[in-house]
Amino acid sequence: MAPKITERDNFIWLLVALVLLLLSDSIFTQLALEHGRVLVSISLLVTLFISVWSLDRRNRRWHRWKLGITLVILCLVIGGSILDNPLLALGEMLGYFFFLSLSLYLVAKQVLFTGNVDGNKIVGAICIYILLGLLWAFAYQFSEMLFPGSFSGLEHASWQDSLDQFIYYSMVTLTTIGYGDIAPQQPVARFLAYMEAITGMFYTTILVASLIGVRLASKTVPENDDQEREN
Repeated sequence: MAPKITERDNFIWLLVALVLLLLSDSIFTQLALEHGRVLVSISLLVTLFISVWSLDRRNRRWHRWKLGITLVILCLVIGGSILDNPLLALGEMLGYFFFLSLSLYLVAKQVLFTGNVDGNKIVGAICIYILLGLLWAFAYQFSEMLFPGSFSGLEHASWQDSLDQFIYYSMVTLTTIGYGDIAPQQPVARFLAYMEAITGMFYTTILVASLIGVRLASKTVPENDDQEREN
């Protein structure tokens, strides 16, 4: 029987799934496995299923949307593994992008607009950060697909084989590290890069700091109340 998930612990499952996705994608790329493309798609699908399982299951409309998108992506993955068709690959990428966007919305809705800040919501804030990085990674892939040569320092391959490179570039841009081994070369790619850097700085300095501040304040209020009662 699957463990029961509540809004007190649902983001822990999502965070584990996201971290395992990043790790597995890196391992598959590192080992250059023969069926690496399929394995990357499978790891993405597993993350989607966990997202469906853990996020806002009380809202049947969103739940049906998530299940429907996941089934469509599954069909595209199966079709893409049989037929080497660029339209199927594009459809699969769009499906992942749309699903990650929906997941980001649902996580932000629970983290930012409901109840007091607790440990689960701080974990949810980390999930938002990783989801932002993944969304921009797919946006960079779209840019490279539509405007070849948008980035320097990339090895040209299928989108599954190059996903690790785009995730890496997206994460170092989101954190404003910028190692410089991969660089945007065209206007759209540069726009995406600096917008992600701005988002990363805004998120870490304002949103996360606010969440932690509210969390600390909620802990100090009961302590003050206890002291007043003792006096």
